[in-house]
Amino acid sequence: NANECPNKVAIIFEGRSITWGELDRRASQIAQALRDRGISFGDTVSLMMDNRIEFIENLFGIMRAGAAVSLINTNLHGTQLVHCISTTNARVMILGSEHSDVVAAIKGDCDLEEGKDFLIVEDADAPATANWGVNFDDVINRTAPIPGEHIPPLRQQDPAIYIFTSGTTGMPKAAIQKHSRQTLFCDLGKGVGMKLLRDDCLYICLPLYHATGLCIGFFGAMSVGATVVLKRKFSASQFLNDIREHKCNSFIYIGELCRYLLAQPAQPDDADNPLQKMTGNGLRPDIWMEFKERFAVPRIYEFYGASEGNATFMNFFNRDQTIGAAILPPSIVEYDVAADEIVRDENGFCKKVTPGQPGLLLGPITKATEFVGYTDREATEKKILRNVFKEGDAYFNTGDLIKMVDAGFACGMKHYQFVDRVGDTFRWKGENCSTNEVGEIIN
Repeated sequence: NANECPNKVAIIFEGRSITWGELDRRASQIAQALRDRGISFGDTVSLMMDNRIEFIENLFGIMRAGAAVSLINTNLHGTQLVHCISTTNARVMILGSEHSDVVAAIKGDCDLEEGKDFLIVEDADAPATANWGVNFDDVINRTAPIPGEHIPPLRQQDPAIYIFTSGTTGMPKAAIQKHSRQTLFCDLGKGVGMKLLRDDCLYICLPLYHATGLCIGFFGAMSVGATVVLKRKFSASQFLNDIREHKCNSFIYIGELCRYLLAQPAQPDDADNPLQKMTGNGLRPDIWMEFKERFAVPRIYEFYGASEGNATFMNFFNRDQTIGAAILPPSIVEYDVAADEIVRDENGFCKKVTPGQPGLLLGPITKATEFVGYTDREATEKKILRNVFKEGDAYFNTGDLIKMVDAGFACGMKHYQFVDRVGDTFRWKGENCSTNEVGEIIN
């Protein structure tokens, strides 16, 4: 993009904007600044920052230095935050000054050196750099971009990003995201899914520390050089104003976001907006048609997939109330919800459900559909089911119940619908939360 459309706006945020050429140069400055501090291939850098232009600058700066990016959930604090910084063996931490107070409370429990390893990027409405951190803006501004020949070569199988998932028990787990997975997300944004074009304007109000906002959203836009309107946080009352002001024709959603928008008092001009397409996950059938009709969005490309998973569905053909068709044939097995266990036959193997019946979705682990897992090997192994249909096979346990539905295709193409999540979890603002964690806090 920096070569082909350097002057095209890449990101618009709170009255500011940055072009693809400017973003490229800034990433190179950050890469060199990190290299000067000893960061190189194989290292990990934690990144904790609100949605803003500087988040994207530092994300690519870290990767251009050869390191992997550990994306920290900005809602975390205390022992969970310490765990997320430590579990990936982060060499340094880049944080927005808007989160200085939270980090200040736990900095002594991290294996990072004060005055050296906490690189603070100032925010307009937040306090100035704390005395235990380094003003990273000053460092970047006086650093020349990294020369092309000094950029470490990266391979598709190298770790690119760590995304934390709450899972079903215990502390957040760091899901390993390889560069190959990120290029796949780029392809999904460009060739399938929303089929983004360079002239499109994509609205992202989901947190960039999760895969939906960053990988499906920003990486999809980047793949074609589209413009992204970035919002610090989702606001139901400001949503349509933003969409209209910036002429956004597409946006990224989670189901709860759509429910919040429907809860707003209906206005006569709700349908008077430039939206043409949207993609995301979790839009439930009970509000699907109401949302589509009220806001006049002709194309909804629902998808299904976990950050660490190997089972993916995409609603390529804009069929209502489905997660679409499977990228690869899925395996859906019988599950006893009351007993919270998989149903097995007399030989101990899983039993596939009959069409239309809900069951547990499993993803076959093969060379083509690998399950990389987490930094915690024990946690990785817990997500793998072995000897599922025959001795020696292995499947990723999604923990989700889905079912086949009739999408109206004469050719018999199979579409699916998300039913529920198994186990002791609940959804909070698009995240899976463990009831075990809540219980520990109450205790």
